[in-house]
Amino acid sequence: MKKLLIFLALAVFSAATAFSGAQQEAGGEKGKILIYSPWKDSVMREFLDLFEKQTGYTAESINISTGEIYARLKVEKGRPQADIWHSVRASYLEPAKKEGLIAPYNPENAQYVLEKYRYPGDDYIIGTTMYPLVITYNKDMLAQMGVSPPQTYEDLLDPKWKDNVVMPHPAASGTGYAFVTTVLQLYRRPGEEGIESAKGWDYLVKLNQNVGQFTRSGSAPSKMVASGEYAVGITFYDRVYMLQQEGYPLGLVYPSPVYAEPSCTAMVANSPNPEGAKAFLNFMLSKEAQLLARSTGNYSVRPDVEPPEGAVPLKELTIFNDDYIWGANNKKEILQAFNEKVAMQPKE
Repeated sequence: MKKLLIFLALAVFSAATAFSGAQQEAGGEKGKILIYSPWKDSVMREFLDLFEKQTGYTAESINISTGEIYARLKVEKGRPQADIWHSVRASYLEPAKKEGLIAPYNPENAQYVLEKYRYPGDDYIIGTTMYPLVITYNKDMLAQMGVSPPQTYEDLLDPKWKDNVVMPHPAASGTGYAFVTTVLQLYRRPGEEGIESAKGWDYLVKLNQNVGQFTRSGSAPSKMVASGEYAVGITFYDRVYMLQQEGYPLGLVYPSPVYAEPSCTAMVANSPNPEGAKAFLNFMLSKEAQLLARSTGNYSVRPDVEPPEGAVPLKELTIFNDDYIWGANNKKEILQAFNEKVAMQPKE
């Protein structure tokens, strides 16, 4: 764990040095905003072009994983460089709020957000898109192996997947942390407290026997499965959707119950351009932005925008009831236990 944190800190320091002058550049008649997001640059550029056209601001985004963004915001707290933290789960924003890293704002377009994607009484956290946590697989590889794709969480433990599953590390990726906390909560028994989940930890220990690699980013597993490096991956729906559009032989499964919490956007506290940050938050909840999100594999948080083409409607899925406050309050202990009990253990 210590080695991973040191690695992240060094990465954060290097990135902070490289981009420290980003906000100093002039841009647009209203100025420029800087966004930290795990979304890939080409996708963010589509949103930024539309944002600039609608608002008069100019915008730049830096593509780094959720865990790295969190670490970077801590480093930059005394002199924030970014205005927006985009595409992040509430389990990260809850502690960030307590640490003074994000600021509250209730955009006008929040009135159109579906109730299940709101956080009542909390102007720090607002859902702006949603994509379920899925199991993806390479159709060609599975055909060559002569096996059927995993359909459930338990199927991932089958010995036939040994060293052929790829997933993000929960310390570096919000995707990985969402999966780990889902498993721990899903298998908890009555009376278990704190991070206790005997069956959940046992599941993760067994899954580790099949995991060939823990990646730093949440998008990496889908790319590695698409390229044939691994047969099966754990990732979010949007990453699979975009690769499918590019022609990669990817299939996917929604394990039941499926994690389907909203991805949020937050203002960075004391950001260089707070008005620009407010404009971006309101923009992300506009129908135009939500339609663009749909085209990139995101489910909309508005009722007037349909799910992505080919996606299973949420009403047809069993949704996991995530306790994000529990995940936020126990994050340090969960990550430490994950490294000690799971990731650092020798394989059989």
